[in-house]
Amino acid sequence: MSSRGPLLLAENLIVERGVSAGDAWVTVEPANIKTALQSLKDDGFRLLVFLTCVDHLVDTSRQWPARYELVYELRDLDTKEQLRLRAFVDGDPPHIDSVHELFPPANWEERETYDMFGVVFNGHPDLTRILMPDDWVGHPLRRDYPVGGEVVEFSEEHETWLTPPPDA
Repeated sequence: MSSRGPLLLAENLIVERGVSAGDAWVTVEPANIKTALQSLKDDGFRLLVFLTCVDHLVDTSRQWPARYELVYELRDLDTKEQLRLRAFVDGDPPHIDSVHELFPPANWEERETYDMFGVVFNGHPDLTRILMPDDWVGHPLRRDYPVGGEVVEFSEEHETWLTPPPDA
């Protein structure tokens, strides 16, 4: 981790910092997400590489601050440095401020995160489903989403297995 990355943020914004597999990360309170991202953008991290979510519902590997971890991967295009900004949220549904005004591509990623995890991005201009049909119930990447097969209904003409002819 370079000495520059996490030091760009005011100490009062940082909850935790570290390095995982060579990647620098900083955790901030959800209420400070826009302030932290604006500060990092002002200091050169102008590219939002991705925004995603992790549901820690059944992850007992450690004690998590909240169920959902929002992850914002940023890159400084001049130095090629990357920094991962994290915020943990709870709630049903969980809420955090939208950052689409700071990073316009976040518009789509926030919609995807809403669609898959149910995270509500406050102030988003059009928080609607982007991957699932509009009438879909639930959020498929949540750990409490029911997993299992769907009953396959065959038509009456396919009730009997037809064996292909021997010369086929």
